[in-house]
Amino acid sequence: MGEKEQGRDTQPGGFWEESGSAAHDLKSKAGQAAEPLKEEARGAVEAQKEAGADQLTNLSAAVHGAAGEIAKELPQAAAYIHSAADSLQSASSALRERSIEDLVSGFNDFARKQPAAAFAGSVLAGFALSRFLKSSKTGQPA
Repeated sequence: MGEKEQGRDTQPGGFWEESGSAAHDLKSKAGQAAEPLKEEARGAVEAQKEAGADQLTNLSAAVHGAAGEIAKELPQAAAYIHSAADSLQSASSALRERSIEDLVSGFNDFARKQPAAAFAGSVLAGFALSRFLKSSKTGQPA
């Protein structure tokens, strides 16, 4: 069969070897070029995660304050409201302490176990996000 074997160049340094090396080099360069973008995106997501945790902390404090006001007239209801505020504070702490990968993995596990609840939560979160974005436009009502 000689130098050609079933349409392939079998010489060292032949076409297939060179194209494989070129493809590997191109893939490596693309990965290196994408790395700064990945780091920038990770930084932005981390900043948003921190902002979300701060909002949960603030909300928890507000709910505790409301529970304190209600405690004067409805002490049993205040206990439930304080419990809800504690849950918000726990969620804030978990958000601060867990990595983005852990959060996504946890959501994926939950979605596999409870797909209807995950779908409903995603729809609700999307609705809340759209309302937030509409209300955050300066000078425009929500």
